[in-house]
Amino acid sequence: MTVPPVIRQLTASDAAAFRDLRLAGLQESPTAFGSSYAAEKDGTVETFAGIIGRNYLAGAFVDGRLVGVVGFYQLSGEKVSHRGNIWGVYVDPAHRGNGIARLLMEKVLAHAKQVVKQVHLGVVTENEAALALYKRLGFVSYGIEPKALRIASRFYDENMMVWPAD
Repeated sequence: MTVPPVIRQLTASDAAAFRDLRLAGLQESPTAFGSSYAAEKDGTVETFAGIIGRNYLAGAFVDGRLVGVVGFYQLSGEKVSHRGNIWGVYVDPAHRGNGIARLLMEKVLAHAKQVVKQVHLGVVTENEAALALYKRLGFVSYGIEPKALRIASRFYDENMMVWPAD
């Protein structure tokens, strides 16, 4: 990567690019997501604009093209609004290994720190690169959710992690 990526919050005008990257990710890395390509493939650009509107999404742009994304949302409700969740972490395979996921996570965590006290995420236990990144960022494991995902006939456990934002 010769040009550093531009990291910024996505807006509704990024919905088509977000849709394309999300669908590519759901196909390329199915164990990285709780959702599936089949569940989202018919979503319109407007559907994806709505997702952007309801969440904080950071995107990484290289040469004007969206190549990575991380989503965050704050829980609602009096007793849980101090918490937020990371979701949809994905970087195009051609751009992995260049620190883009770390930059995206740092952008999202800077935002999260302003609105919550804890940030949670789940990551498939076999995803060693993601686990290492999250640990470097200060996430700690608080348990394993067995059989958290099922893809075809195979089950995957998830490492449940938390980041103290305060």
